[in-house]
Amino acid sequence: MVVLVVGASTGFGAAIAEAFLAQGERVIGTSRLAPRNGAIAATGLTMAQLDVRDEASVAALASRLDGAGIVPDVVVLNAGYGISGAIEDTPVEAAMAQFNTNFFGVHRMVGALLPALRAQGSGRLIVIGSVAAQIPVPFQAFYSASKAAVASYAAALRMEVAAFGVDVTVVEPGDHKTAFGAARPLSDSGPESAYQPQAQRAVAIMETSELAGAPASDVARLVVKIAGLKKPKARYVQANRMERLGLALKRMLPAALFERIIMDTYKVPGRGRRTSG
Repeated sequence: MVVLVVGASTGFGAAIAEAFLAQGERVIGTSRLAPRNGAIAATGLTMAQLDVRDEASVAALASRLDGAGIVPDVVVLNAGYGISGAIEDTPVEAAMAQFNTNFFGVHRMVGALLPALRAQGSGRLIVIGSVAAQIPVPFQAFYSASKAAVASYAAALRMEVAAFGVDVTVVEPGDHKTAFGAARPLSDSGPESAYQPQAQRAVAIMETSELAGAPASDVARLVVKIAGLKKPKARYVQANRMERLGLALKRMLPAALFERIIMDTYKVPGRGRRTSG
């Protein structure tokens, strides 16, 4: 089996690449800092340069794979990051950059690789999403929105490519102990912002939850399992007990009550309860 892991330098991507390697698979991982050229190893791991934000970089990787006669059996689309801060404080450019990586990066890779998968008559696309697609997080709105967009995109794509023998699955992790929080850009809701105390508290709660989360290897094991299934589901959630409870409550409770629970979780004051500390 040949596995392409997009975004394999750290976090989930690195863990996923390692898990497939442990199964004896041929793995091509990507990173913006990896070598641009060179032979792709017949076994083991090859790191290849890729920037999913750049059309030319995506085309170069596709050409490199084609030149080596490689059509991946499994493609894991993992490249992404998260910005934080109040919606009102977020520049349009920052929001667009978030979507350029998390959403359009997925679309660029699908556009570049899908023709070969269709011609092969088989293949599996596994998109790493987030529980935030189902439960939007205050002060992480654009990350939540980008993952919700990816989930809808993948669901539609799954139906479109089914006739060609290509499967599409979304894996939605909750908080895990990865480098995700450390890579999060500083919030735009600084001391001059009306939202600064709220945003600061919410992001601190997010980071605490991430640091206490399960290891990235939990998600990696699930991805390897999905790769081996004959008929994988459209969506899998890899989350802790409280996150799963949250998903269940969202289905059961009135929307206003569930919203209040999320606001309380992130210490976001409601109407008439604005605080400065």
